[in-house]
Amino acid sequence: MKRRRTDRPDRRASRILTLLATLAGVLLLPAPAALAAGTSYYVNCSATTNGTGTQSSPWNSVSSVNSTTFAAGDSILFATGTTCTGQLSPGGSGASGSNISMSSYGSGAKPIIDAAGATGAVIHLLNQQYWDIGGLELVDSASSPAYRSGVLAENSSGGILHHIRVHDMYIHNITGYGGGWYSTNAGVGVQTDHTTPVSTWDDVVVENNTFDHVDRIAVAVTPDADGQGTGLTTGTVIRGNTMTYDGADDILVVKNDGALIDGNKAGYGGAKATCPPSGQYCNGASAGIWMSGSSNTVVQNNEVYCHINGADGTGFDVDWGNHNTTFQYNYSHQNLGGFLLVMPPFTIANEPTSTVPSDGTVVRYNISENDGSNSGCPASGTQTHGGGVLHFVGGVPNQSGSSSAIPLFYNNTFSVRDGLSTPILYSRSGTSISGALSFQNNAVFNYGSGNYFTTTGTSTYSNNLFYGNHPSREPTDAAKVTADPEFRNAGNANTSSSYTGKNAYQVHPSSPVIRAGTVISSNGGYDAFGNAVSATAAPNIGAYNGTGGNLLTNAGFETGALSPWTQASGSASSVTAANAHTGSDALTTAASGSGSNQALTGLSPSTTYLLTGWGKVATAGETLAIGVKGFGGTETYTNIATTSYSQAAVQFTTGSSSTTATVYCWKNAGGSGAGYCDDLAVEPLSSATNAVTNPGFETGTLTPWIQSTGTASSVVASNARTGTYALQTGASASGGIQTVSGLTSGGSYLLAAWAKVGTAGEEVAVGVKSFGGTETYLRASTTSYAQQPIFFTTGASTTSAAVYCYKNSGSAAGYCDDYTLIKLP
Repeated sequence: MKRRRTDRPDRRASRILTLLATLAGVLLLPAPAALAAGTSYYVNCSATTNGTGTQSSPWNSVSSVNSTTFAAGDSILFATGTTCTGQLSPGGSGASGSNISMSSYGSGAKPIIDAAGATGAVIHLLNQQYWDIGGLELVDSASSPAYRSGVLAENSSGGILHHIRVHDMYIHNITGYGGGWYSTNAGVGVQTDHTTPVSTWDDVVVENNTFDHVDRIAVAVTPDADGQGTGLTTGTVIRGNTMTYDGADDILVVKNDGALIDGNKAGYGGAKATCPPSGQYCNGASAGIWMSGSSNTVVQNNEVYCHINGADGTGFDVDWGNHNTTFQYNYSHQNLGGFLLVMPPFTIANEPTSTVPSDGTVVRYNISENDGSNSGCPASGTQTHGGGVLHFVGGVPNQSGSSSAIPLFYNNTFSVRDGLSTPILYSRSGTSISGALSFQNNAVFNYGSGNYFTTTGTSTYSNNLFYGNHPSREPTDAAKVTADPEFRNAGNANTSSSYTGKNAYQVHPSSPVIRAGTVISSNGGYDAFGNAVSATAAPNIGAYNGTGGNLLTNAGFETGALSPWTQASGSASSVTAANAHTGSDALTTAASGSGSNQALTGLSPSTTYLLTGWGKVATAGETLAIGVKGFGGTETYTNIATTSYSQAAVQFTTGSSSTTATVYCWKNAGGSGAGYCDDLAVEPLSSATNAVTNPGFETGTLTPWIQSTGTASSVVASNARTGTYALQTGASASGGIQTVSGLTSGGSYLLAAWAKVGTAGEEVAVGVKSFGGTETYLRASTTSYAQQPIFFTTGASTTSAAVYCYKNSGSAAGYCDDYTLIKLP
């Protein structure tokens, strides 16, 4: 992508001087371009008489400005706290390095330029260049729409015009046509008129402005109609703007090359579709930020929310005829049509690029939350074309021979709350569409009932997380993850959380998305939060590539070395590129009395921490311990005896003066096969309160647990893991259940309990349901107690969950004990 400075000295003259001097045998070094001093002209529309334009004798109307042709370096300054009525159309152009500027003087509120309902632009530049306009308030409100704009810069010169910058403005209540043409119905419109040869712009900057109630659109850099051929405007930068209640769209670039749309925030747009009189351009469909007929556009760090247009209504849109468009680091939520609209090629008169499929589209590190619905917004629309998180108008646009012939969707996070029916992949053409796409490393948190389309072409689905509901057309993905991603504040449902906005989609260090992705070439190098993304090591799934605040270093052994882990006493352990739970490497112990430790320092005294990790053994029945010691309390650990990876969860509380702990993976003595550990994590808990009542059944009674349907269970004074009592199920269709209330909506929780069976090979389940998501459980099939840790997230409107122990079938009882339900911070 080409990036240009907003002010660039013209070096043509200095190059000619250097050439002439060289020919004359003298070397001249080019001097810096001199800035024209210019003249400052002052306007105070509250002055009683019209002066000469000096600060002591200011002009008092816009007519004096309009009757003047300004020169390079001149300034037009309006008195703060005043209002001028009328439209501005000053004459003249600046020069490279010497812009004409329009701004304010004095202290106080921005000067107001009020066009008082007049048709056209509040500030209009025609075939003028090198202008810098900032620090003003523009308004043009009327009882009925017409073609109105805040700032309109037009080019009908038949060539390239340079440098228009509009910054730090407040532009509001511009009563344009919601369904009319874009640049002439804009807060800021930069337009190329139909000319031969084609007219274009270079170096357009629109930054740090506030737009409110602008019809049609806040910012548009476009031709004056469809069908402009091949001329492309260059160097467009639209950044740092805030937009609310735009009548239709928020930002549009058409026929641009290298546009950067960065760090804008736009909400509540798309409510108006009023068209001009019959025979004129009319398009009532709108989206937040989009482009068409453009190349090398980068759309990043923007937030678009609550767009209510019923035809399209998405936060973002890659429309017709685009090449190499990148959407990254954006946050989209509650947009009626979805997160992203993808248009197929179609025919526009005199516009050859409209028939070419958009290619090179990359969608990465974006976060979409509850898109496809206006739920929670102050206003809502009615869908006329449906909606989906990824919203395709037809088939998937594929272009043979492109460097990216199919659109690439990777490392995005898509969250859909309970109660919504939003599809994740949706097309207006049906559930099976033409074309193909690539869908990798995406985290799909789907508590809704929406589905997916399928493609007739060969699409790629790999290393995605699909959590929550699993509809019938959920893509087949051999490397998929289906466990809770452990978002910090899923759906932003917890309004008291310190993780809000897109930060809600950071994860806990025990999250299964960490290091579970696949390497993507040319991945951009950074995630949505500024964390580095390696070109060679496995990334996370989703838009967040951090460690979740893990206090352990080299927690997944992905450095390929042991450090800072150290050998425990006994036989040596090693890091091997095999048997990994995620990524490439894991810790491999020797067969007996072998393991590794990591010393943690800087812990807080009298604080509870959660240690989690994954382990397995090579030989069934042997045991591997994941544990912690040296923290000021009694050493605590969990044994794992499975040949496939199982998770362990260990709580420990530091002593009143302890600031250290030693975490370990240890293969117990007496075995004949290796043990393996991977993906260990430690994080502090803000509260270790157990939400389960009578968690170890030590009252000797079931209450407040109740019987599950089927054969009765009971509390018995035998087979306890700790204490005296345990829950004993019947041989089949038997168990106990407790509804835990007072939970936080959208909160991540850990349920950990211990279970065993009376007859080896039978199964007893520890599980949770009725929390807003899909019922989740783990089964124990051993005759000694095994821990069953389950992470789950409550729904957006759910503050309770039902935890249970259940024996489904068999000939002997099952046993459960020591339930813990804690909230992750």
